[in-house]
Amino acid sequence: MFTPDPQKILIVDDSMSNIMMLKESLSDFNCIAATSGNQALLLAKQDKKPDLILLDIVMKGMDGYEVCMELKKDPLTLDIPVIFLSSQDDADSLVKGFNVGAVDFIGKPFHEDELTVRVNNQLKFKKSLDNNALYLKSIEDIYDTITDSMYYAQKIQQATLPHKDYMDRVLDEYFVFYKPRDIVSGDFYLVHEIDNKVLLVAADCTGHGVPGALMSMMSMALINEMINIENKYTPNEILNQLRYIIIDTFNAEGKDEITDGLDASIIVIDKAQNEAVFSGANSPLYLVRDGELIEYKGDRMPVGIYPTQTPFTKHKIELKENDCIYLSSDGYADQFGGESNRKMMLKPFKEVLASGSYLHMKEQEERINKHFSDWKGYNEQVDDVLVMGYRYKG
Repeated sequence: MFTPDPQKILIVDDSMSNIMMLKESLSDFNCIAATSGNQALLLAKQDKKPDLILLDIVMKGMDGYEVCMELKKDPLTLDIPVIFLSSQDDADSLVKGFNVGAVDFIGKPFHEDELTVRVNNQLKFKKSLDNNALYLKSIEDIYDTITDSMYYAQKIQQATLPHKDYMDRVLDEYFVFYKPRDIVSGDFYLVHEIDNKVLLVAADCTGHGVPGALMSMMSMALINEMINIENKYTPNEILNQLRYIIIDTFNAEGKDEITDGLDASIIVIDKAQNEAVFSGANSPLYLVRDGELIEYKGDRMPVGIYPTQTPFTKHKIELKENDCIYLSSDGYADQFGGESNRKMMLKPFKEVLASGSYLHMKEQEERINKHFSDWKGYNEQVDDVLVMGYRYKG
């Protein structure tokens, strides 16, 4: 990780006697030499570039100012510090030298102790910069590896969500506004059809990012197992069993080490009976009929550890044609924004749902998306966002 010693110094001077004196004074370092500007530019671009260049100003052909300007124009040599060697110590010469990119001046004839101190100071600073660059590169490599893994995890997570072709066939007119805060999400949704019934799930797992995504994928797998293997379709029974499994899995031997859980709303729509059954864990269901919003509240407890763990409530709902059903996580209403840069809260969210319910569901999704984006403005998204909408057509 660190710059190897001894560090490399390029001495540029058209006097061999000066070069020999400098090499002798800097014998602790790996010194190479060039007697012209063109030769110096070639040596500076070697695979192992010099850590410092001592550059004479007055030389035949290219002078030191011209060499320094060429070094600073080239990305390969831009970061190599240059100390000018010169008998010219007037203000104009110093200003010109610093303007073309020099970091220091050493006067001729040089004093050996002064030379050593100035060179050492610049090399220490260069080593620090090089090591910082190596650390930064290492961090960037780790970040790239983690990010690549996260994007692959995103593909896996998206593959576990219901496919659009399936939802188009089962739901007819619907939308899913799904906007993870990070690459992967703690929110998830499920759609399942059995006989003449449709089951919809919208869930918000504790946290977001990787912890939330792990929780969401485990919860999705458990719910799918209940539906497909155990043939369990009653919302409150699904929530009750899911809570039992989560608590039993995460808190073996009563250690209570992991308190994560999820909020969820589940509805089963029976088209033959024009009715639905709903259960919610810290999550409501909104039904809009003829422009009026009706809220069915979920139980005020999560699917997970909670002081009160009563059975989840089953709500029976009679449905009418063109009823609009909405399930959501709390991310939409919790977003900061607006003129006062505050939380949106539930009232404006409900108003958006109710006022747009006459539109086709795809148009409602566009409207909800725009409202969220306008509200958020330049703020960071604070949580995963999920809103599902479904128009019941009997």
